[in-house]
Amino acid sequence: MQVSQSGWQWGNPTPQGNTIRAIDFAQGRGYAIGDDGTALRTDDGGATWTGLPTGTSLDLNRIQAVTPDVVTILGGDGCVLRRSDDGGRTFRRFYVLTEIDCPEPVAATYFVTPQLGYILLRNGNVLRTTDGGESFSRVTAIPGTPGSAGGGNATPADAIFTSPDAGIVFLSGTNTALRTTDAGASWTPEPDVAGGSVRRLEAIDATTFYAFGPDTLLRSTDAGQSWQAKPVAATITGVSCATLDLCLLTTDRGDRLLRTENGGDTTEPITAATAPLYAAGFANPARAVAAGVGGATAVSNDAGRNYTPVGGDIAGSFGLGLRLGPAPNIALALGSGGQLARTTDNGVTWRAINVATSSNLRDTSFSSENEGYALDFRGGLFRTSNGGASWSPIDPGTTSAPLAVITRGDTVLLAGPRGVRRATGGGQFSAVENRTRVTTFDRAGSTIFAYGRNAAIRSTNGGRRWTTVRRPGRLADLDMTSANGGYALTTDGRVWRTTNGGRRWRELAAVGTSRGLALAFGSSTHGYLTLSGYPADVGVAYVLRTSDGGRHWRPQRISAGQFPGTEGVISPSASRSYALTSTPAVNAGVFRSLFTTASGGDFGTRSTITLNRARRSGRTVTVTGRLNGAQGGEPIVVSARTGSRWTEQVVTAGANGGRFTASFRLRGRASFVARWAGDSGRQGAGSSALRGPR
Repeated sequence: MQVSQSGWQWGNPTPQGNTIRAIDFAQGRGYAIGDDGTALRTDDGGATWTGLPTGTSLDLNRIQAVTPDVVTILGGDGCVLRRSDDGGRTFRRFYVLTEIDCPEPVAATYFVTPQLGYILLRNGNVLRTTDGGESFSRVTAIPGTPGSAGGGNATPADAIFTSPDAGIVFLSGTNTALRTTDAGASWTPEPDVAGGSVRRLEAIDATTFYAFGPDTLLRSTDAGQSWQAKPVAATITGVSCATLDLCLLTTDRGDRLLRTENGGDTTEPITAATAPLYAAGFANPARAVAAGVGGATAVSNDAGRNYTPVGGDIAGSFGLGLRLGPAPNIALALGSGGQLARTTDNGVTWRAINVATSSNLRDTSFSSENEGYALDFRGGLFRTSNGGASWSPIDPGTTSAPLAVITRGDTVLLAGPRGVRRATGGGQFSAVENRTRVTTFDRAGSTIFAYGRNAAIRSTNGGRRWTTVRRPGRLADLDMTSANGGYALTTDGRVWRTTNGGRRWRELAAVGTSRGLALAFGSSTHGYLTLSGYPADVGVAYVLRTSDGGRHWRPQRISAGQFPGTEGVISPSASRSYALTSTPAVNAGVFRSLFTTASGGDFGTRSTITLNRARRSGRTVTVTGRLNGAQGGEPIVVSARTGSRWTEQVVTAGANGGRFTASFRLRGRASFVARWAGDSGRQGAGSSALRGPR
């Protein structure tokens, strides 16, 4: 299932790992939204789901499926308002362009038809559109709110419109309802409303409505002219009905669903999953879907009484990094307590494998789908010949715990803490290099590299002999793509490339950041730099992607969370890659969100970003640039460097041609880079490095 802002797909958990907050169905087609910009679509009652590219990473909590193809979503504390007219394949912004700290947050929206709808702002102002959100006219503000003639402190909770001109609005946290019959030109109070604290509304048909909130469930059967209270002792967050009387109610705690067959006169609690469930909906009178924390999803075929789970989670934590398998379709993740996670189908599914140790796993290497080795932190070495179903301990031939293992045919190599040890044909290990402190292996075809912070060596004959490779500095990571070509990340955050076996290294200044964690290249020109953070989207795992050997780097957003310190992304080919991040929905210290891509992670049309010029005035250097095709409001990261470290700041692209400006206080000549992470339907982009004035 695709993530919200790039071409990466969820592999674990399934169907995906972000918390779902709302579900809505239109003629059997369902949409679900939630945290981290998540949006999903189902056409089979929740059995399978497709991820939708919303282009935002902000949390989403309100959705309306106007028709099977037209859907609106609201979130980001009222600052994200987007719409799709093609069944979720693309989303566009409407009304709100600046989605961070927007000046007029939206409280609620309601579309009567795909073209005609209303937006309620938190300040009480009401906007009406008759062209699907392309333009709006202001009508009369809701009485009791700051925007009204009489003023007040009230905030609109929600609205229902039953025709282009007639609708009803509740004020949040009250039982005050106001009605319009003239398209918002005037509002009159509804006098017959039972007590309660209303936060949301739901229309079941043209005359049957529900209003709900903390310890509140009100029902109207006369299009909102009168409202009767129903007994409920919970904060109701959602109502979905199969008939006028058969409904599912969700609560703020998510510990149970409330099911009613009599319009709320009585309810029965139903625990449908171990994880809290925050959203529910009926695809048809018999089929119900519920979802919640960590993407947990359950479906019912008996009108919401009994449930079965959809998808699953391998559990455990695999925060010690990813490893390439013997073929592009195979990848492994190193876990705690002797666990490995493995995929053999390009990351579509993963399963946990238990190695015969209770220690955390340090490294693993497979020479075929069935033959492999695992190394734990205590120095224990284990071998399997049946794909991990069983393991046998192997004597590593040393009392010093090895730090890495790699296999090639029937040859096994161990690295560190000093030198390399080698065994063939299941025989004894012996030292083949004992001078160099190395901690990690890297494979480039038939050539094997071993390296540590202060050394790198290479073997072209299966590890029998080793030669020294020159480094560009202290190594944080080394990723070679051939015997002579490859890339290095040094501990000062700089990225380098060699094409002559390390005799000469060229810095790739267009990377524009010092936040690099590790490199992953699937070919001589296609690869990634994983990041410890991206300033325009805090708390999210980002990579920088290059497809031209490092001349340009474009950001790709994978998921909320963070990468492990090393090997958070691996890339067996130019397009196939795997990623591992933490799983915040479970616990910030758990790593089992697993992703895959067959497109290099790109999604949507190509975009370009350029830096035009840099001007100095005293110690201030002003840089200008342009994001081609910008709509306005896109966050741009502009970076500057005078020494070895980059300084980054976030600016906003204007609607006037995507132009942006950044200013830095700098001494000496500087380099500048601009990056944009993309959105729904558009790839991210990175500029070339621009040398500024002295």
